[in-house]
Order: sequence, then C-alpha cells, then structure tokens
Amino acid sequence: MNERLFTRDAEREGILTRNPLFASGVIIAPAAAACKDFFSAVILASVFSVVTFLTVLICSFVSRKIVYTVRIIIYTLVASLVYVPVHLFFTSGDALSQMYASVGIYAPLLVTNSMITLRTESKFYRLARPYMTRLAGFYILGYDLSLITFGMLRGFLTTGTVLGVKVLPYAIPAFSNLYGGFILLATVSAAFRWYLQINAEHNRRRLEKASDEKSGK
Repeated sequence: MNERLFTRDAEREGILTRNPLFASGVIIAPAAAACKDFFSAVILASVFSVVTFLTVLICSFVSRKIVYTVRIIIYTLVASLVYVPVHLFFTSGDALSQMYASVGIYAPLLVTNSMITLRTESKFYRLARPYMTRLAGFYILGYDLSLITFGMLRGFLTTGTVLGVKVLPYAIPAFSNLYGGFILLATVSAAFRWYLQINAEHNRRRLEKASDEKSGK
C-alpha cells in the first residue's frame, strides 16, 4: 500500500468526505446539548480525542477470535479506564473544573461513542496497525475540528461575541437550548454536505475535461 496515497485519502476521508459530525452525523448528542461555545467545545474535543485514540490503540491488540459482543464490552471497559485519568486532570484545578462541569454528563458519555463501539470493527481493525492508527487519528481530528467550529459558531450566534468580544449588536439565545443546538447542527451539516456535493461535482467535471483533452490529442 502506498503510504503517501493512503495518508492523503485518510486525511480527506476523516476530515472531509466522511467527517464524523457534519458528514456522517455520529456522536451528535454532545455537540447539540453541551457544545455551546469555544471552551466547552475544546473540553469535549480533548476528552474525545484522548479516550478514543488510546482506546482504539489499546483494543487493537484484543483478539478477533473473541465473540463480538464480548469485544464491545472490553472496548467500553478499556474506554472507561482511560477516562479516569482524563477526569482527574480536568477536575484538578478550579478554572478547569468549572469549564469541565459545564459539559455535564456528556463528557463521560463519550466513553461509549460509536467511533469506539462500531467503527473499530467496521473500519479501523480491518487495516494493519500503522494504517489503522493514522486513519483513526484523522477521524478524531475531523471530529475535533468540526466540534470546535460548531461551538464557536453557536457561541457567536447565541451571545453575539467571539471569545468575550462583542461583535454582533444582536444575539439569538434560543440556539443555547437543546432544540436550538439540534437545529443549528442540522443546518451546518446540511451546508457542509452541500459543499461536498458541489466539490465532488467540480472534481468530476475537471477529470472529464482532462480526459477529453487527453483523448483529443
């Protein structure tokens, strides 16, 4: 397998074409319910990244001969153990603890996210470990980037501020509610998928034009 080609495809898949949040629509509850600004987004992204990456890496050593249901239980158990030091870190200081408390139960719920319980079996563990690690990393990065982007947009629309600086003369407080979060997330996801479709169509036409020009020579 060409490593450079794999890396390029993995980067595009994890961040764009199969973006876990905007394109695939997985792990949306924490985003819609608790990702209300930049800081809450960073907290959720940090917990998700550490727990998911370490769990996927550790559980790649679990034998595939073990019954599927038991493997999923093992994955969840490992994720729970990985979460313990993450929780201790975020509760070690007053300021950090307050930001961590703002995301509520949605931080520990990431222990059972579908990247661990489903995509490991359907995608990651079908690859050799070096390729698996790279692909999982890009999927995690894709989720983190989309989560932080969504958190900043939501905070901006909700308060009219960016990192505490007033930018808009008006605000839409309804977006801070649960239903507002789902509406905004659905809107952003639809716009993101529309962009992907436009981009795919553009690339298709470009390839067809290049093919026609080559055939005409």
